[in-house]
Amino acid sequence: VVAHEAAHSWSGNLVTNETWEHFWLNEGWTVFLQRKIMAKVYNDDKFFDFDAIGGWIDLKDSMNEMPDAYTKLIPDLGDGDPDDAFSKVPYEKGFNLLYSLERMVGKAKFGEFTKAYFNEFKFGVITSEKFQNFFESYFEGVVDVSSFDWETWLHQPGMPEEPKFDRTLSAECEELAQAWISLDEIEGGKTPSTNISDWSTAQTVTFLDALTNMTNDRSKPLSLETIQSMKEAYNMQQSKNSEVLHRFCMLAVAAGDSGIIPTVIRFITTQGRMKFVRPLYRALYKSEMGKEIAVKTFLANRDFYHPIASKMVATDMSVGKTEEDGESKSKKKGISLMAVGAVVVVAAAVGIALRRGKR
Repeated sequence: VVAHEAAHSWSGNLVTNETWEHFWLNEGWTVFLQRKIMAKVYNDDKFFDFDAIGGWIDLKDSMNEMPDAYTKLIPDLGDGDPDDAFSKVPYEKGFNLLYSLERMVGKAKFGEFTKAYFNEFKFGVITSEKFQNFFESYFEGVVDVSSFDWETWLHQPGMPEEPKFDRTLSAECEELAQAWISLDEIEGGKTPSTNISDWSTAQTVTFLDALTNMTNDRSKPLSLETIQSMKEAYNMQQSKNSEVLHRFCMLAVAAGDSGIIPTVIRFITTQGRMKFVRPLYRALYKSEMGKEIAVKTFLANRDFYHPIASKMVATDMSVGKTEEDGESKSKKKGISLMAVGAVVVVAAAVGIALRRGKR
């Protein structure tokens, strides 16, 4: 998060997208720079791809939830609210466009282009067309970039072609995820014995992301038995790390684990970050065990969340709209009655003052 917000000093503050349709130029660049920063922090260029793999999984999840119009890098917003289009698309699809350009021209040349880009557009605004034109003119006569499919990247919906990520750092995490999938599919299988107690948060998150991706690919959640085995092996349901807890709760809710509900409710009512609360509310609402609980919890806590988060969660849980409208009308009615009462009191006070004045 710190690296991401620091990167906004360049992409977002120094150079800003001209309209919301070009939001990816803020966030795609910021994610790209964030991963460059973190690779330097870890002193390992492989961390760039390691983190990007998790971002790719996040992008796939967003694609599954958003209408086609909002999965384009330049979305069809029309007269709609830009908040309705908010997802990982400008972040991760935007990042992958830049990553594809870097792979095409090479790291060194793209690094020089990056500096030239921010210098060219500093203290100004940018559109996708301006970005494309500047990129093509910068590399004219240097590198052939004519084969890049701007039309598909910018204007077509859906997932781009997956890059050939360097999976050196993620291999062990993905292997463990596959071992749990195998256990889930073979009755009487052996629980994986890999000790992850000394793993970094990034490794644990990558393992959970890989496991989530594999369950999505087979269109079948983990079984209750597998979730219980994971609880016993890793105790992730008690994790103090939001990234880990969020991912494990998502897996457990999908598996229909009613025992995870108190943990989920505590999590979504003690911090309000939309990247965590919105998916969990959505997952609870879609489940047979959690639909009513999700609506009641949201209605009781909606003022705790940022207005945008509150709006998006309310939209996701359309069944809660009636209750929300009813509660809102009741509040407005109460406020109106209070206002009328206040006016009467003020009018009476003025009348008394005037009468005293005449005396």
